[in-house]
Amino acid sequence: MVACPHVYFADRWVTRDEAKVSIDSLAMRYAISVFEGIRIYSQIDRTLSPRPFLLDEHIERLRNSLALMRLPDPGVDRLPALIEELIHRNDIHEDAYVRVAVTAANAGDLGTEALPALTVTATPMGRKRWLARSEAMSLTISDWRRAPTSVFPPAAKNISNYAGPRLAWLAAREAGFDGCVLTNHAGRLCEAPTAALFLVRDGVLLTPHLSEDVLPSITRAWILRTAEEHGIPARETGLTRADAGEADEAFLCGTGIEIAPVRAFDGRACRDWPDSPLTRTLIIAYFVAARGAGSFRALGDLSPIRRDELINGPISTSAETQVAK
Repeated sequence: MVACPHVYFADRWVTRDEAKVSIDSLAMRYAISVFEGIRIYSQIDRTLSPRPFLLDEHIERLRNSLALMRLPDPGVDRLPALIEELIHRNDIHEDAYVRVAVTAANAGDLGTEALPALTVTATPMGRKRWLARSEAMSLTISDWRRAPTSVFPPAAKNISNYAGPRLAWLAAREAGFDGCVLTNHAGRLCEAPTAALFLVRDGVLLTPHLSEDVLPSITRAWILRTAEEHGIPARETGLTRADAGEADEAFLCGTGIEIAPVRAFDGRACRDWPDSPLTRTLIIAYFVAARGAGSFRALGDLSPIRRDELINGPISTSAETQVAK
């Protein structure tokens, strides 16, 4: 998967190789850099250019991260125009992942005022293997804990917030799992290292409340809104290891992973896997919205060809683009 060559960095368009941050920068010394990942989707109407999904929500969360990290705003209101130009400069016609970062690029110590550099880059990205190959994840409930709000604000999407979860993910992979779910300071379920968690029990969607030290996920919020609009019961609550073991269905969701079905927690299978009807319906609803395909359609109302077109795009991309590892 080759990253797009043209990027926006520190108020100018440059090649990716020209976009550099000094080793003496506050970002390198103290991990002061907030970011957003934004999906770009090709549209069912092929006369339209690929469009960013949930862009306003991502910009608002970026503003909140800037405030929490005491970083000046470098002009995030420009992002819609910058992303449109990014698509044009890189001749993007298929699905891609845009990364927007605001980085403290100047040198200094902890007390130095940060001078922010805005970066906007793109990489072609299709489905992760969970959707591309109709697979599902085997997860473990990690003993690693998410830092509580009293230690570091979970709502700040800052790169330092991923260092501990990365260790949990590596430990899970070494133990033979596809990933993990972190717990919080009270031992309740929190989130995966880069995704929000949903369980389904008796037809009800369950997800940890934001007060459980979870990132306010954009995809999580979209799922809760969509569930409400279509009469699907949903509840934000505290969840335990026992809840995971008794789930009928489960899935992770986030910008990068989109919606990934879960088949088991610590070897205990979800009761409705592999059917997972509610999960699969939400997957279709997600791509209907992302590709501008009109109103929500239930899974059973779509032919296999139509489902494939929604999930993978109107025109099949190369294997390299189609399956994002």
